[in-house]
Amino acid sequence: MLISVEEMKRIPAFVFLLIPFIFFFSSCYLLPVSQIDTTGMSRVRAGAPGLSHQEYVRRLSADGWPVDSLNTAADADYLDDDEKNLILAHNLVRYNPQKFAALYVTEYIAYFRGREFLYPGLRTILITREGARPAAELYRLLKRTEPMQLLHPSYGLSLSSELYINYLIENEARGHEGLGGPGIRVSRFGSWKTIIGENISYGNFSAHDALLFLLIDDKVMDRSHRKVILNPAFRYIGLAKGRHPSFPVGKSYVINYADFFTEHPEK
Repeated sequence: MLISVEEMKRIPAFVFLLIPFIFFFSSCYLLPVSQIDTTGMSRVRAGAPGLSHQEYVRRLSADGWPVDSLNTAADADYLDDDEKNLILAHNLVRYNPQKFAALYVTEYIAYFRGREFLYPGLRTILITREGARPAAELYRLLKRTEPMQLLHPSYGLSLSSELYINYLIENEARGHEGLGGPGIRVSRFGSWKTIIGENISYGNFSAHDALLFLLIDDKVMDRSHRKVILNPAFRYIGLAKGRHPSFPVGKSYVINYADFFTEHPEK
C-alpha cells in the first residue's frame, strides 16, 4: 500500500498493510500450478534460516547473480546481516524478475501440498489460506515484469522502521496506524517528495523468506505488499527487525520505502 503527498494532506494517520505469520496469495491465475516447470528451481537454499550475509551472498553468487552490483547495503554498518540480506533480496527481484521467478518462486511452489506449505528442514507445516495459487500468480506476473531501478539503503528510513518495530513489540500491536501512521513517522527523520510505502512482515525464518512471503501475499486480496515491492518509483529503503511477542519463533520486519528521501541533519 502506498501514500502520496496529497493523501497525506487529507489523512493524518494512514493504515497500510499487514502480513500475518503464515502468508501466501490469491486466485485468478491463468497458468495452472501443475504446468509450471520447477526443474530449474534453485538448489542452494537461499531461504535457509540463519544465513550470515556472507553466506547469503555466496549462495546467490552460485545462482549466477551479479551480487557486487546488487548488494547496495553491503557497507551500511547500521544494518545487521538479516537486514542487509532483505535489501539484497529486494534487489534480486527488481533487477531480474524473470530469473527470480525461475529460481525462487518455483522453489516455493514445489513446497506446497494443497494448502500446506512443507518448509524444508522444519517439522512445522504452515497452513495457508490460498495454497499455491498466489505463488503461481506471482510467477506469471514476474515473467512479464520489466527490470526496475535498485533500492539503496537509507539511514533515516531505517530509523523510522526501528522506531515502529519497537513500538509494535512493546505494545504487542500490529498494523500501520501507530505513532501517527507511516507518513508522520517517516517525516520525523527526513523529507520525502512524492510517495512512500510500508510493509510489515511477521515471524520469518529468514530474510529471503520474508521477501517471498510478502510477494506471494496469501490472504491479501489486492496483493498490496507485492505492489509496494515491485513499484518502480521507489529508490530508497530502510528497515529494522525485532522479535514480536505474537510471533516468537521468527523475526519480524518493518520496511519503509520512498522515491526521494532527504535525511534531517543529526542534532
